[in-house]
Amino acid sequence: MQRNILFACLFLLYFVSLKAQTPDEKLEAWHQENPIEKVYLHLDRQDYFAGQTCWFKSYFISDFQPSARNSTLFVELLNTTGELINKKVLPIFNGITYGQIDLPDTLSTGTYQLRAYSPLMLNHDKDFLYSTAIRLYGKSSKNKPTVAGNVQLRFFPEGGILLTGVENTVAFKATNTSGLPVNFKALIKDDSGNTITPIKSMHDGMGKFAFTPIEGRTYVALLDGREFPLPEASREGVALQISQNEKGFLYQLQLVGGDRFRPVYVIGQMQHKVVFKQAIDASLKGSIATDKLPSGVLQCTFFNKDGIPLAERLVFIDNQEYLVKASLQKEKIDLRPRRKNELSIHFAEPVEGNFSVAVTDNDFNEPGLRKENIISSLLLTSDIPGYVHHPAFYFSNHPAAKDALDLVMLTNGWRRFTWKQVADNNLPKPQYNDPGYISLSGKVNVRGSKKSFADRDLLVWVATSDSGRALQMVKTDAEGRFKMDSVVFFDKAKILFTDVMGKKSQFITVQLNTDSLYQSYNLPLLQRPPAVNTNTSLISNMQQAFNSYTRGRGTLLDNVYIEGRRLTLEELEKKYMSALFAGNLNARTINLTGQFIPQFNIFEWLMGRVPNLIVQRNGQFMDNYRLFFRRQPVQLFLDEMPMQDASIISTIPANQIALIKIFPQFIGARGNGPAVAIYTKRGEDLNEAIESTGDIVDYDGYSIIKEFYSPDYSTPPEVNYVDHRLTLTWMPEVGIGGASSSIPIHFYNTDRTKKLKVVAEGVTHDGKLLMLEETIE
Repeated sequence: MQRNILFACLFLLYFVSLKAQTPDEKLEAWHQENPIEKVYLHLDRQDYFAGQTCWFKSYFISDFQPSARNSTLFVELLNTTGELINKKVLPIFNGITYGQIDLPDTLSTGTYQLRAYSPLMLNHDKDFLYSTAIRLYGKSSKNKPTVAGNVQLRFFPEGGILLTGVENTVAFKATNTSGLPVNFKALIKDDSGNTITPIKSMHDGMGKFAFTPIEGRTYVALLDGREFPLPEASREGVALQISQNEKGFLYQLQLVGGDRFRPVYVIGQMQHKVVFKQAIDASLKGSIATDKLPSGVLQCTFFNKDGIPLAERLVFIDNQEYLVKASLQKEKIDLRPRRKNELSIHFAEPVEGNFSVAVTDNDFNEPGLRKENIISSLLLTSDIPGYVHHPAFYFSNHPAAKDALDLVMLTNGWRRFTWKQVADNNLPKPQYNDPGYISLSGKVNVRGSKKSFADRDLLVWVATSDSGRALQMVKTDAEGRFKMDSVVFFDKAKILFTDVMGKKSQFITVQLNTDSLYQSYNLPLLQRPPAVNTNTSLISNMQQAFNSYTRGRGTLLDNVYIEGRRLTLEELEKKYMSALFAGNLNARTINLTGQFIPQFNIFEWLMGRVPNLIVQRNGQFMDNYRLFFRRQPVQLFLDEMPMQDASIISTIPANQIALIKIFPQFIGARGNGPAVAIYTKRGEDLNEAIESTGDIVDYDGYSIIKEFYSPDYSTPPEVNYVDHRLTLTWMPEVGIGGASSSIPIHFYNTDRTKKLKVVAEGVTHDGKLLMLEETIE
């Protein structure tokens, strides 16, 4: 009995304490359970032509520190209608990863979007996911250009409401139908036609004005003969005005109404983390010290004694404690064709962190500084909804940048949560967990029956296209189920499941569960305006680069006829090839599925069958082969992985080869030379070729991470070619320890580059950001 009474008392105390939680305590508890994850992609450039590769490095941040909570990154290439063109799935280690996404040579000129996210990021509002626009120059677009007209003008009272009888500050923002800013002039009038005040935009369609609304009156802005209504004024509430000083912000509140509208405390939160709570003086004036807070978007909310929010305002803190001080040293600059250049990035003090560096031909970049960077993304655009035009401007040395940034704070809302959700204990719970890399699970049955392969040891053999091999022993449960966690492999893998009982091994079949990597998420359409480029020189240069690329892809090969059933090109591409390998129209495909090949070695079979393709056997070793196309060395690919030599391919039985694709010129080969891609059979095709007691299952692993090719001209190349690369070097994996204070950058110039652009970005172990951008002529 006493025990029951004690339990009841404890439950009552818990319930009372739960009900007594203040808004800041509830929000902080949610933050601890479901912290915000951010990602930023450093791209090698923003302008590409169709057929190129977009190289990127990703950085994950949470609570202003590098985040190691994510294991898998999704990067999507989307067109303007939201259609998915290409997708990469990459493993994350210690908060970073890097890779590339291919831009098919069939794409039309226009703006495309890159979106990046991890499953943990989907636990918050999906409108905050990272995205960026890239401009692509390719085939002529069949779509007519959108005419951006019909200006949209919106008004945002400071603090949230327009209040009668007191002076209010009202911000405004004008955009066209594409979402791009429009600068303008207009008049504010009341419903009697009286002019209250003229207004005009100060920066990118934004501005603000002050006036005192009269009860019973309504107000509109008159712009180009159209009327845009201001919000209806309220007779009760709180008007808020905030200004910045050296150590933070000054606020002034004006109260109209009873005590239920009297603010008693203010809460400041950044990324759901409560950073301060302070009482409000009876004078309704005060200051908020922010000089010790981290830089970023701060949400200030004013509450009454019952915890009801009365007014709210976003402000931006820029204490610049996030900056890594570094400089670019030009040790050897030689912009003559194919000459070596030596640069280095020197840090003002020793740092520990991970960084990335891109050096590009600046004649193929938009003039001036980039419009987005790691600072503007991680500190600004990742914390406010909607589109911010050219956000890097707000972190520049321009004298108008500070005031313009405050206009961004006034005209963008905060929608990850509402205070009503906080008060009702109705904040969303995490729906997605981190997958922990690849998870293989499924059920094993004895082949030809419904009998489970129960309580038995199962040997799992993973073979990947990069010749990787992994063996692991797992045990099935009483129902024949198994699970393998934290597996990492790349590209298209063949997974062999087999019994381990030797001659007594049973024939088995395996049914895998849902793919742990390539699942689809219900994501909203991206609402980003096009990346407009008005520089005629850049447009001309990029279009010429694309035209040169299309002309240089090579002469059509003669058709190769193979007797027997042939898959259509569409079927082959869908089953075996990624976009880069499927997109070259000048290549020719040899279909070997369903064919009898007497030769054990595929190179022996190829000899003499393809015009202009020479297969040489070197020396006495039968597996030592070299291939040439029109006297140029051929780059070999096995299941789309580049192979340094032919020895591994020569050991694969020819009856396990599904198809061969021959490229006279291929962007994925060194120097854009010829290439031969060999694809091994999978699925039913492979089962026809291999008889085993086990079961072979095809499984898509992580996307292949390619190595950026930067030529070494210290010795003359074997093949003479024109070097017109737009990215001269890309260094995605630059790790620095505390003893080191510099990053060496060595590369050779192309045949035409006369102006370089160097961009270095990264994150230190304590969360500071490197952003260095410089042009060299």
